[in-house]
Amino acid sequence: MESSIERISAVECRVKVEIPWAEVSGRLDTKMRDLRRRARLPGFRPGKVPPQVLERMFGKGVRQELAGDLVQETFQTAVTSHDTTPLTQPVVERSSLEKGAPFVYEARFEVPPVIEPKDYTGVPVRRRPAVVDEAKVQAELDKKREELTELHPLPEGTTREITQPLDVWTVDVDGQIAGQKVSRKDVTVEIGSTKNEFIPGLAAALFDTRLEQLGTIRTLRFTPPPERMREELRGKEAVLQIGLRELKVKVVPALDDDFARDTGEAESIDELRKKIEDKVREADADVAEREARRRLVVSLLERNPFEPAPSMVAREVAAQVDQTKRQLANQGMRLAALGTTEAQLAQRYRPQALFNVKAYLLLDAIGKAESLEVSDEDFEKELEEMAEESGQNLGRMKASMEQNGQLLLVRAQMREEKILDFLMGKAEVTEAEDPPEEHDHDHDHDHDHDHDHDHDHDDAPSYEVVLGDARADAKAEGDQAEGDQAEGDQAESSADAEAAGEDEGQ
Repeated sequence: MESSIERISAVECRVKVEIPWAEVSGRLDTKMRDLRRRARLPGFRPGKVPPQVLERMFGKGVRQELAGDLVQETFQTAVTSHDTTPLTQPVVERSSLEKGAPFVYEARFEVPPVIEPKDYTGVPVRRRPAVVDEAKVQAELDKKREELTELHPLPEGTTREITQPLDVWTVDVDGQIAGQKVSRKDVTVEIGSTKNEFIPGLAAALFDTRLEQLGTIRTLRFTPPPERMREELRGKEAVLQIGLRELKVKVVPALDDDFARDTGEAESIDELRKKIEDKVREADADVAEREARRRLVVSLLERNPFEPAPSMVAREVAAQVDQTKRQLANQGMRLAALGTTEAQLAQRYRPQALFNVKAYLLLDAIGKAESLEVSDEDFEKELEEMAEESGQNLGRMKASMEQNGQLLLVRAQMREEKILDFLMGKAEVTEAEDPPEEHDHDHDHDHDHDHDHDHDHDDAPSYEVVLGDARADAKAEGDQAEGDQAEGDQAESSADAEAAGEDEGQ
């Protein structure tokens, strides 16, 4: 077999392959003999159709079939022999299979662009100083208060007659929504909260109602919030019998020194707040660094203009759409709930996908130019840290990741980070505040965006997800393993809740 390759554009090649007749004739004879054995034609006994009749009736189709087989069998070998990586299946432009002559075909296919990076050192980059968002500090304090919150019985002799926020009811529920039966015992309902509601709107329906004795059964009629119900149940009234089994009150600790000591993290509320502020500042410093790296990549792309193969962009768009669909599915939602279609989402994500692919290709080219690779020692150390953080056995985690192709992704992510570390080390970094308009944009969305393109993709992932996040996936799998038992315990509850509304968190 002989082959040659020519580049017909920055992202497309054409291969020409020639296979000698001596290698083709035997294959063609085999196909014709097989056809003769199977052919059933009027006037001829099975297996006795003359070869010339078969040739006249089926010869062209047999040769076309063989030509297709030969293309599939030889294409990869041909392009590999020329150190070429195809991104798409071959599109055959010309093929000729004639008796006694070599089989010749020409096919075009997409390839990555050849990038010779330039001007990637000494790039001016602005990095803003880290800030402390008081709202995040308060949210962390509130989270710790929630962790230390206790449930106490309603004090004896209380004169309160009406439910209020922080009341926690344990009830039995029986009833129906639009004819669908709903039944559950020992349902916890926190008045004033929508968290983990068995039926959306149940806590709101019980708010500001009369406190009653344990064992009392009341009839409750209300319409659950439509945005949290399945389509066929939206606007339908719930009629429920609510039996009160237990009533407690959440006691939330005050933000004082006793609370700080109870967290085990500080001796005073001021010390605890300071630690949280430091944590928030450190997290924001990471965000500021990502923003600076995004600016660096944008500048590098401006200095190294090129266009990637369309198939690479299409695959990245599909990956982002699939990621969004998975995230929605985890919340019990579909794209229709967002008022969009898969095609519309793909169009919205395309500018960001284009940036992602260009960033990946340019960084890869710079990494090759600078011989930046991840050592086996560093790779193993990263895997050990991942296993420790996720609480998984190292061997089992590696086996699972290898099966899912995540080991290669982790190594690729580490290499990309190493390349960016190198580039930031060579850049002219200036510490300066963001201009107001850019600062607002960066922090409102917390994404990286290609500012050369339309901004109608606020929730598109940053270029960092070109390779996925195998490390986060591995940790998620570890967390999932820990939660399997709890998930099984909740299976019956989930089935009942599904009859009423969609999963909480929408």
